[in-house]
Order: sequence, then C-alpha cells, then structure tokens
Amino acid sequence: MDKLRFDIPKRRAETPALAVMVIASLFGWGAHNHLFGYGGGFVWLAVVIPTILWIYKKRAGEYFVEVDETGIGWRQHFFSRYNYIPWSYLQRIDYLEFEINFMLKETAQVVCFQLSGLDEEQADELKEKISQIIGNRDKES
Repeated sequence: MDKLRFDIPKRRAETPALAVMVIASLFGWGAHNHLFGYGGGFVWLAVVIPTILWIYKKRAGEYFVEVDETGIGWRQHFFSRYNYIPWSYLQRIDYLEFEINFMLKETAQVVCFQLSGLDEEQADELKEKISQIIGNRDKES
C-alpha cells in the first residue's frame, strides 16, 4: 500500500500556542501585580506556570499528515486533535492556495486542512497524491 507521510516540525506546530500562553500569563501577572501587589503577582505565577507546563505535557505530541489508499489523517498544531477522513466519506475536495477543503457526503460539513504546516513542495506533493488516489478510486467505481 502506497502511503505518503509528512512530519510537521514541533517548532512550527507549538510555537504560536506557547507564545499566546506566555503572553496571556504575563498580562495576568501584570493585572494581579497591579491589583494585589507583589503577593498577588507571585500567587498568579505560582498557579499559572504549573498549569502551562501541565497543558504542554498533555497536548504536545506528534504533528503530521498521512495519506494512503483508505483516507487522510492529520494532527497539525498544539491545540488540534487527530483527524481522519476515509475517502468513502467525501463528496468533494477543493484545493485552495493555503488549504484543502473536504466536504463530507452525509452532512455537507466542510473540514479544512491548513497547508501552513507544510513546505510548498510538500503541499504540492500532497495535493497531487490526493488527486491520484481519488482518480484511481473513480476509475475502479
């Protein structure tokens, strides 16, 4: 079975989320420091730092996109979950410049796969592989 897999670098997948969490915790520290003095600021940091570390440990993982004859699966960034769509569930695929949209048959729901985690060559190769698999499935039907 021919499988195409691209790993998304951890830095590319986790850095934006970590930056947002650090900035939000600094704003919270500033607010608590202003309202309650140094004690409030340190209590805030004592609560937030372990919370951020716990969230990071729980959510960090492997980031990838994988395409094979049965479907497409991916986990793109820190706050995402693993998604898998079998080819038999798809009604339509739209290739856009920065994303691929998958329309599901029964619900007409559109599931979006952002191409920002991949390099341009990888994105082109992914689109080509999906088109090839869908073309082969249409010929078999």
